Amino acid sequence: MIFASDLDRTLIYSEKFIVGFAEKSIKIRPVEYKEGKIISYMSEKVISKLKSISENVLFIPVTTRTIEQYERIDVFKNLIKPQYAIVTNGGNILKDGRLDVNWNKKIKNKIKHECLSIDEVINKFKEIASDRWILKSRKADDLFLYYIIDREKMAMNELNDFVKWLRNKNWRSVLHGRKLYFIPNCVNKRESLSYISEKEGREIIIAAGDSILDLDMAEIADYFISPRHGELYNTYREKVKHEFIFTENIGFVASHEIVEKVMQNLLAGAKI
Repeated sequence: MIFASDLDRTLIYSEKFIVGFAEKSIKIRPVEYKEGKIISYMSEKVISKLKSISENVLFIPVTTRTIEQYERIDVFKNLIKPQYAIVTNGGNILKDGRLDVNWNKKIKNKIKHECLSIDEVINKFKEIASDRWILKSRKADDLFLYYIIDREKMAMNELNDFVKWLRNKNWRSVLHGRKLYFIPNCVNKRESLSYISEKEGREIIIAAGDSILDLDMAEIADYFISPRHGELYNTYREKVKHEFIFTENIGFVASHEIVEKVMQNLLAGAKI
């Protein structure tokens, strides 16, 4: 069995969730630092249960984070050491902390032959980009692009036209919070998870995630859990597109529910 989980806003939470969502009775611990400052936390209960889960099934962190951003999470270095991690939205796979070079080459070859190059997308986007609504721009491990934006000042008409153009070039656009992603279609969580599943001979997949980018995992998962505070709940609560199970709670308590549901399936022999 595989338990594949998104990280941010699914298992890991930023400072604002402590202020807005965390109950005082929940014990949390810092798990990520940047420039000497704490930027992310996990529940102690989740860490403990995740450790037990990882000792019995193949636990795979799955994230849009770059390799560098993923490696800031110290809990996956010291307490829980996943055999695999899917990073850069599926564009990179780490095995025992090292890059799976064959997978990386395969993805870059697909981009080269199936999609427009990342530099061509950047140049085209410059035609409508403005400092008025784009606050930061990032190239994620040379595989996709994302921008920190001011949503209220977005040039919607121009952006919609750009997104239509992008689709015809085998790229997709995803707006998630203040982040605007431009991602080649072949860079996704589904194909990378399938690759590991087939390689390891693990047929049953339990997956968890909160955002539209996690739909790729939902498509191949036997059992998909999504936190109630997430984008997927807001989009699909009335019309469930996949076999979703939404948590009853939000924030840190939602992460408790997620790992508890995985433990229940583990104890039941994964009879989903």
